[in-house]
Amino acid sequence: MSRKPILVVIALIALAIIVFSLLILLRLGSSVRVEGAVSNGVGVRVVSVIGRYQSDSAYSMVEVYGNGVSVFVSPLLWNMAYSRGLVNMTLGNYLHVSVDLRDFRKVNPSIPVDGYPSVMYGQECWPPFAGRTVESGIALPARIANMPNFNSTVYYTIYQVDGVVDDFSYDIWLTENPCPTNLVFPDIEIMVWLYHEGHLPSPPFIEVGNLTVTVYVNGKPIKDAFIVYVLPHTGSASGWIGVYYVSGIQLVGRVTIPLSELIRDSFNFINRVYPSITPSSYYLDAIQLGMEFNDDNGTAILGYTLYYWELNNTTLIGQSH
Repeated sequence: MSRKPILVVIALIALAIIVFSLLILLRLGSSVRVEGAVSNGVGVRVVSVIGRYQSDSAYSMVEVYGNGVSVFVSPLLWNMAYSRGLVNMTLGNYLHVSVDLRDFRKVNPSIPVDGYPSVMYGQECWPPFAGRTVESGIALPARIANMPNFNSTVYYTIYQVDGVVDDFSYDIWLTENPCPTNLVFPDIEIMVWLYHEGHLPSPPFIEVGNLTVTVYVNGKPIKDAFIVYVLPHTGSASGWIGVYYVSGIQLVGRVTIPLSELIRDSFNFINRVYPSITPSSYYLDAIQLGMEFNDDNGTAILGYTLYYWELNNTTLIGQSH
């Protein structure tokens, strides 16, 4: 028998394996483009992460390295049942997030959020990140009892053509087990809304007080009174606890906040709903930063530019300042 037909069969099988592997990658949401670019005469690697219904990439993700650390980047379109268009997160010298979605339909129409295009630093063992970044300055997970004092500084702008910017925020995760594969009560989610157009309805959110801290906006110290809400359970009767700090000022530009202070003080507010919960058993797992948004009659055309993010004087996004 001639060897030629056998070689043809082997080649076809190899091609089929390659095609099948590519399809699997698409199903896993790996719609990622990597390109070479030049900015200000200096060679810069530019990465674009795409979130799109048609490519099943609502949770596409890339890990980006720089300055001795790494972050995960994802569009996190967690409430997308269908849409046309895409979310493009392009990271070079800075992160630019462009949302252009039409005919958006939600998985849960009662929740006024479409997604949370964001970056993550730390460790989340649950989906969709299910991984750990390279850390410097603050090693996570960290016991709350041993957590150092630290500030977080961001420099960002927002643009908005259609749709709602629910919030530009930190999303912070605390657990009793430093690597849970799913989140349940009494795990804790802390959101810090720097900018917001959304609101927190009562019920189910409980307004438990306020916290006044000094923040810096474009280098100027300002007293900001955050209204604080507690959500006893998120999603279900066994869901995790939510703590929400809503800024009394729309904080946009170069913004520095005492993030460790807000994390520690969260337990004072949780105790007004659950008196027995104490910080001694908790770890700080991860910190996310991004924008929750909502469509207007199915359309969302908006986004943000994150020029840099510094955590405890370690640059996570952008250039050192």
